[in-house]
Amino acid sequence: MEEGVPLNDGKERPRVAVLGMGKMGQALAGRLLDQGWSVVIWNRSPKDVSALEARGALRLDALATVWEHAGIVITFLANDDALANVCLDHGGVLSSGSPRGILIDMSTVSPRISTEVAARAAAVGVDYLRSPVSGNPAVLSSGNITLLVSGPRDTFEQVEELMNSIGPTVLYVGDTEQSRTLKLAINSGLAATAQIMAELIVFGENNGIERSVLLHALGESVMGSPFVRYKTPALINRDYSATFTTNLLVKDLDLALDVAHGADLSLPLIELVRALAGLASTNGYGEIDFASLLPSLQLTLGKTPDVAPPS
Repeated sequence: MEEGVPLNDGKERPRVAVLGMGKMGQALAGRLLDQGWSVVIWNRSPKDVSALEARGALRLDALATVWEHAGIVITFLANDDALANVCLDHGGVLSSGSPRGILIDMSTVSPRISTEVAARAAAVGVDYLRSPVSGNPAVLSSGNITLLVSGPRDTFEQVEELMNSIGPTVLYVGDTEQSRTLKLAINSGLAATAQIMAELIVFGENNGIERSVLLHALGESVMGSPFVRYKTPALINRDYSATFTTNLLVKDLDLALDVAHGADLSLPLIELVRALAGLASTNGYGEIDFASLLPSLQLTLGKTPDVAPPS
């Protein structure tokens, strides 16, 4: 394994590989470089990572050699299929392993595929942690992300320094798939909040209340939350640049409902919000921010939407 970065006490930090160069993966790699970690990067398809390379990241060409370059591998991928491809397929991360290697998956995926990854990791001698995050690329880059971690506690304790360098809030929540369910619960709550904000904006504007006034009042009321206050400027400015797309929200709501239905649970509000998010995607808003629940609602009500569906 290649050498890592020396610590102040003379010991070396392990080199960290980040697999998946989407917006979140690139933000994570940049954050680790900011914090002095030695970083390896890889993506399933060609991607311009020159900015990260210029800062010292090593681009990996062959996934199967990842353990030759890193002691900790972090996957940040779009969905279950991508995680299975990277970790479980022939030539993937878990085709063979380092006896001291640690795999950390930060993707938002189902507990089912995560359990499969856990079993394969154990079989090849790799320790495995689940660590989905709460926040967007800007929050991650600035070092303010929240990490939800589950897996063996002793493995978690080995990487606490790494976790704390990524974000200030690191929550260890259990020894198996608890962090997966918790992340899906949080994203379901965000979806429901985005929908009620959309309805309240339409309700208020229809009765002569300026949007800025309504949103400021919501933020300062008992309903106020970091999410409400964070979304306020974008909603006032009709800015639907994607921090998290509507299509990804639909994916996460489907995952949450799959978990619920597998346990014979009915979640009527989440099922309704899933239908409304699906409608927003059908209306053409799938690749913009999930605040598109508002223009989708405006279209449904026959009102002029904040933004027309992208062509």
